[in-house]
Amino acid sequence: MEESISILKWKAFVENKQRKKLLVKLIWNDIDKLTLLLPPNIKVNAFIKDEKEGYLFYDMEGNLISSPIPSIIPSSALKDGQILLKALNDGQVTVYGEKLNKKEIQSLY
Repeated sequence: MEESISILKWKAFVENKQRKKLLVKLIWNDIDKLTLLLPPNIKVNAFIKDEKEGYLFYDMEGNLISSPIPSIIPSSALKDGQILLKALNDGQVTVYGEKLNKKEIQSLY
């Protein structure tokens, strides 16, 4: 059994689940580095991690982005450019803020 999956395989899974084309964007600040899957119409410029609300994303004008981000992959969930399956099981990597169930995780193998 594999211990990780590629970002491209994860992108295809999220696109099939939501039936939307997504872009992969890497964004970082002084504290963390994130890989985001975004629809082309969402322009993320910055982010902060709030203790209560999780990650908050801002656009070019500094306005809070209220639409949900399809997938947020923190640097702790990656190893050698691959998403760790442990991070999927633990809920670090989500689809529209929801954890994957066991059946969905099994379909990634």
